[in-house]
Amino acid sequence: MPRLNRYPSFVPSAKTQVIEWMFDQRYNPSTGKLSNAIVTMDDISDGIVATGARLSSSNPANFWKDLTRSGTAGLNRNWPRAVFNRGYAGADAIGQIDRAVFKFLGVTAGQTEPFLEGLIVDEQLPAISLQSLSMPQSMKALGRPGENWHAQVADRLNVVSSFFALCSPRNIPPRNVYEVNFLQTGIKMRGGETDAAFSLSADDGNWLVSAEVKGRTEQFHLPQIARAAHNLVAVAKSTKGSTLGDLTGVIPLGIKVVGPSKLWVVEFTPVESADTPLAKVAEGIFKLVPHVPGIE
Repeated sequence: MPRLNRYPSFVPSAKTQVIEWMFDQRYNPSTGKLSNAIVTMDDISDGIVATGARLSSSNPANFWKDLTRSGTAGLNRNWPRAVFNRGYAGADAIGQIDRAVFKFLGVTAGQTEPFLEGLIVDEQLPAISLQSLSMPQSMKALGRPGENWHAQVADRLNVVSSFFALCSPRNIPPRNVYEVNFLQTGIKMRGGETDAAFSLSADDGNWLVSAEVKGRTEQFHLPQIARAAHNLVAVAKSTKGSTLGDLTGVIPLGIKVVGPSKLWVVEFTPVESADTPLAKVAEGIFKLVPHVPGIE
């Protein structure tokens, strides 16, 4: 096992002790190996009870999702020092076996933190201005931080269609995007949720767009985005009476608040499975003028 000598200082959360307990149950100190790397909902419930952690055991499915809300910083803050020093971090495992939540994953020798920084906004990107005068004042008055409001604003002010028109290589000649339409917000599916769904018609076929929406303090979690996108196209293809026509596939999209009235939009490569590693294709920052409350 690698000797890792630096670890960010933190005050452990209640989840920290539960993770360490579950790790200890499956770790063999003689071999440095785990009897089973995947942690299930039942394992988490057992860990909460065994450690006496001040956590509810009624919703273990959200255990890993809650850890990733603050991105890499949050994961590093809450990951047990003892687990990392023995050479392990963690990763999403939803869907890999029945009731799976996350898995323990070996780190690279010499790695100085359990989780490495993920996708970061390029602060040097020039912002594209979009008007918000078409939003009624009564609607703006009810604006509050939260993914539902963020998704509604993105739809109302044509943020997604503006992105595909102005930033995506899909609309750089000779390629063409013909039409983008909003479909629905908050689509709950087995194994995940799509915050907002759109249809896109282009020269290479008809696509679904699965958008993950994040607030300013949250970070994109790429496995979550890939899984939601994969599940969305599966649901669409299995829906009776669907009028979406022949679907070419699904395009994952991230939309994140990065400042007052500023939204960062990221397009990823289309997914072929829930485990597709996502690669960034294009990005853009949109400034809403005048200010929209709740986009803070």
